Amino acid sequence: MPSVGLGEKVKTTMLEIANEQGWDEFIKKAKALFSDFAFLVQALEKDLGNMRKSRGGRTFEKLVLRLLGAMGVPCEFPRGHAKERLRRIDIVIPSTQVALETPDRAFFLACKRTLRERWRQEVPLAQPNQRVYLITIDEELPESKAREIKERGLIAFVRDDLKERNHLKGNAWIRRLSDLPKVLKGI
Repeated sequence: MPSVGLGEKVKTTMLEIANEQGWDEFIKKAKALFSDFAFLVQALEKDLGNMRKSRGGRTFEKLVLRLLGAMGVPCEFPRGHAKERLRRIDIVIPSTQVALETPDRAFFLACKRTLRERWRQEVPLAQPNQRVYLITIDEELPESKAREIKERGLIAFVRDDLKERNHLKGNAWIRRLSDLPKVLKGI
């Protein structure tokens, strides 16, 4: 919260401008000041919104990691150099070492709370010998996005109620989230 002293200083400065240079100059300078302030507020609002989304995504990743661990599935977040090499992969199963040395023996999870416009940039294409699973709790998955998921070589695990919708029922690459533990236990 700004101190009273700062408010008084701004008030004094503005009064000096008005007294020394007249109201027209005061209005011109105040307008520029408020315009700059508005841009700062907009940037702050955007940053706060992005931080909230980022925090929500990171919380979702931690929750998935913790749930998998509780089910006895060995998994971890890639870190350091491995994180750079694995790019947008959020969780590797059973370990980063296995994922890097023998990718055909690992699972690669990309966790996304929602599949809005940026998901394409955030989720990697499946590379040869990689099993990349997209994990999401989004409430919607249009048929067009389901096709894109297939084109990228991914398998998506979605909410069970979403998988039961007519446009997704016959798509083998769209699976129920409740089936994920059974798939991963096969490692």
